[in-house]
Amino acid sequence: MGVATIPAASSAPIKSIQRGVAASAGTITISAVDTSKTFVRSFSNGSAGSVGGTGTDSGALSPSGGYVRLARGGSQLPGGSGSWPSLVGTRTFAAGATSLTSASYGVVLTNSTTLTADGACYWEVVEYN
Repeated sequence: MGVATIPAASSAPIKSIQRGVAASAGTITISAVDTSKTFVRSFSNGSAGSVGGTGTDSGALSPSGGYVRLARGGSQLPGGSGSWPSLVGTRTFAAGATSLTSASYGVVLTNSTTLTADGACYWEVVEYN
């Protein structure tokens, strides 16, 4: 996680800007800032989540007759024939509820020299005069 520090002119309202990218959750060390004169912006570039569904599975499948014959060279092998069942019937799924869980990531200024990221994101620390 690299940090870019951009100094501003002394008469400007912005004292410094630090920018970087967090590849995953963790801590990021930055140059010391006055936390009372600093704001942090972050933009998620990762996401997480899942979709779940519930419902009821019903119906039955039953064996149905079939036949298989095993042969070699035109003659049937001993014990080489028998029933090969197939399954017939209907299975249904009645819908219940669905749920969606999602997340986006960012950073927080933990102290004057540390950001804490909860996942992949771009971040910027702006300190003003």
